[in-house]
Amino acid sequence: MRVARADGESAPRACRTVGAALTWLCLCAPAAAEAQTADSASLGGGVYLDVAYLLSDNHPENHQWRTKGTTPIVDRLEINNATLWAGKRSTSDSRWGFQFGVQAGEDVDNLESSEAAESADFLKHLYYTNVTFLAPVGGRELLLTGGLIPGHIGYESFQAIDNPTYTRVYGVDYVPYFEWGVSAEYPVDASLRGKLLIVNGWDYLASPNSLPSYGMQLQWDVDDESWLRGNVFYGPEQEATSLEFWRFAGEAMGQWRVEDFLLIGNLGWGTEEQASLEGNPRYDWTWGALWVTWQPDGRPWSAGLRPEFFRDESGLQSGARQTIGALTATLQYRLETVRLNVWSVRAEYRLDRSTGPDAGFYRGPGNELASEQQLFIIAVNWQFGFHKPRGREL
Repeated sequence: MRVARADGESAPRACRTVGAALTWLCLCAPAAAEAQTADSASLGGGVYLDVAYLLSDNHPENHQWRTKGTTPIVDRLEINNATLWAGKRSTSDSRWGFQFGVQAGEDVDNLESSEAAESADFLKHLYYTNVTFLAPVGGRELLLTGGLIPGHIGYESFQAIDNPTYTRVYGVDYVPYFEWGVSAEYPVDASLRGKLLIVNGWDYLASPNSLPSYGMQLQWDVDDESWLRGNVFYGPEQEATSLEFWRFAGEAMGQWRVEDFLLIGNLGWGTEEQASLEGNPRYDWTWGALWVTWQPDGRPWSAGLRPEFFRDESGLQSGARQTIGALTATLQYRLETVRLNVWSVRAEYRLDRSTGPDAGFYRGPGNELASEQQLFIIAVNWQFGFHKPRGREL
């Protein structure tokens, strides 16, 4: 869906469009935070910046990480994400809320697929932008959200600072990071929560038809740091909208804390019958990853290892008939100088291997395809603000 551009040209530096706003926030937000009162405690705003250098042993002439949705540029220092957000949380004392944000950078430019609508060049620069309402139902609180909302499938966030590793897995790069639609989230009891969604589709910047798609999320909290979650997506993603051509995707994931180690597992599968091809073949894809992170409580250092796989033998998601296996190792120093100011500096190494008829990563002056790629990465993420919009988590 979101495939790195193959023309080798750098994307327009859209980050400049929010530069003035970022500068204003850096100067004014500390004073605003100090002046915050109890009546305005649900108000928030902030800024996020992601700068990284990915060194590839293949040194491709076009600087492209082939078939990768996020961090698509190698051998060049890039601003992958710059985001400005503001909003108000819905509370039992003030039930209406909102979120608004703008974003730019290489990751944002790469959200737009070849099937994107004409408005995509503008819409991709919106961060979570929606209205919320907290309604009392059955003695509990039902949270209703409408607008541009977080994609509900996948573990990792679009902003790398929220993730155990800097680079995201292939499987998550090909599920929705954002969705246009409405959601209803309800706590069934103290440990079980659910969410129902009606959205515009898998690719929120495209419009292959006029019918909505549907989603569901269910999470069971084992304790404060351990949980199990299931996600489902179902809807028409082609011009043909008969039920037999609807896309289905489902995944299971879990997080467990074992002393100083955080373990996270994610396994997903998707399928869709192709209406435009002779015989209507069914295309499947699968993905999975395991994060093992050493993260001692109260210390700024952490280290992690993540094996992953992404099987797309039909090329439906990545545009290439391939199966990718990768191993990522990360060392992170995370510093919170004050409650609102967070820095993350990461050194990361990853080895990727692609097999299949269309397999490979760009290499050398002619951008020929090689079966393997090694990356050595330095990334700096900075976040300043409070009440950051919620992502995929319940």
